Amino acid sequence: MKMKVLVGVLIVLIAMNLAALGAFLAVQKQHRDVSEWHRGDRRARHERLMSQLGPEEREKVRASMKEFHEQNGDLMRETRQLEEDAIASMRKDPVPRAHIDSLLEQISANRLEIARRATDQMISLGETLTPEQREHLMNAIVRMRGGRRSGSHARDDDD
Repeated sequence: MKMKVLVGVLIVLIAMNLAALGAFLAVQKQHRDVSEWHRGDRRARHERLMSQLGPEEREKVRASMKEFHEQNGDLMRETRQLEEDAIASMRKDPVPRAHIDSLLEQISANRLEIARRATDQMISLGETLTPEQREHLMNAIVRMRGGRRSGSHARDDDD
């Protein structure tokens, strides 16, 4: 009798382990699918933005983006390295709080500088476009981000 109970318990434990393994594998597959979807979604938003622009606007945006990445690549790489250093520091025991705080301050300063440079780039790009092209570009960017358009043409050509 005891042997039958033990065998029964063993079978139940094996079934629970298989169920847990199945759940783990399903979550891993779902995470991989979601990660691929996010990368694809970003690419699709970029392509959708570019398709909404005229040929002249599109070329100016491409040239501006290329110039921005060339000018700011070092700062973006430095920021990425600081983020990796912060993560590595959080794994240490004890955690060096002051060091992590200084890394976070530098990361924030770098991101602010990148945002300022991007804003300057957008302003200078806008100055090379006609007012209609500028409004069209800004409305396309706002739509890409999921917001509402503004300006005089917002109601006229709403999708």
